[in-house]
Amino acid sequence: MDTSTTPTSPTASAANSDTVLSLQDVTRTYRAGSTTLTALDRVTLSCRRGSWTAVMGPSGSGKSTLLNCAAGLDRPDTGQVFLDGQDIATLGEDALTRMRRTDIGFIFQRFNLVAALTAEQNVSLPLRLAGGARARTAGSVAAETLEVLGLGDHLHHKPRELSGGQQQRVAVARALATRPRILFADEPTGALDSASARTVLQLLRQLVDRYAQTVMMVTHDPQAAAQADHVTFLRDGRIVSTLSGADAGQIAAALADLETGR
Repeated sequence: MDTSTTPTSPTASAANSDTVLSLQDVTRTYRAGSTTLTALDRVTLSCRRGSWTAVMGPSGSGKSTLLNCAAGLDRPDTGQVFLDGQDIATLGEDALTRMRRTDIGFIFQRFNLVAALTAEQNVSLPLRLAGGARARTAGSVAAETLEVLGLGDHLHHKPRELSGGQQQRVAVARALATRPRILFADEPTGALDSASARTVLQLLRQLVDRYAQTVMMVTHDPQAAAQADHVTFLRDGRIVSTLSGADAGQIAAALADLETGR
């Protein structure tokens, strides 16, 4: 993974088959009354296939905006966002919707499962929405994915019948069912107890190591970030540093320095 803040050529990044996601000089601003707030300020960041990036920073540093722009949920004011060489910032809404259904997976802090559906039905839902061949094989793909994640005995359980950790694993299975190019995780352990959080983090690590899944995760937890290959730190909408192979203590110290303005 290349998390250098030095801008690179969009053409070169898009042509690199190892690069799944590439943000090039991305800026995003918002209006608050008569004030313009800069959430992202000329951010350049790339994620290589089969790697895990954690994004951290103080409250208001731009973490969520970075994830939203990277995932096509928000559009940058300037700059480019490439997913496997395609500039998603230029896509229309229909094309973006199709892309999010098939090429991008999402895991949230709140599991966002449909209470009336079983685990298998929740996982198969995005495949059925995609239509075509994906819809025809949705049930079998959902069952297979849940089996891989250790939930083969819970296919017909509804969310209320599952623990928090199991619900999050169902959410992971749903995100993976479409075989996404990249998986975005927004505080995926924030609603879990410590044991369930460890299980989910170990699962994500296995997905990266065994299946070459690319992951970008926003988190405030140094223990969670320590599972990633690289940790990118934001402050005031800018990337200020990146750690590779750091432990939780090193990550916590770096985050503390950011929060105290060092």
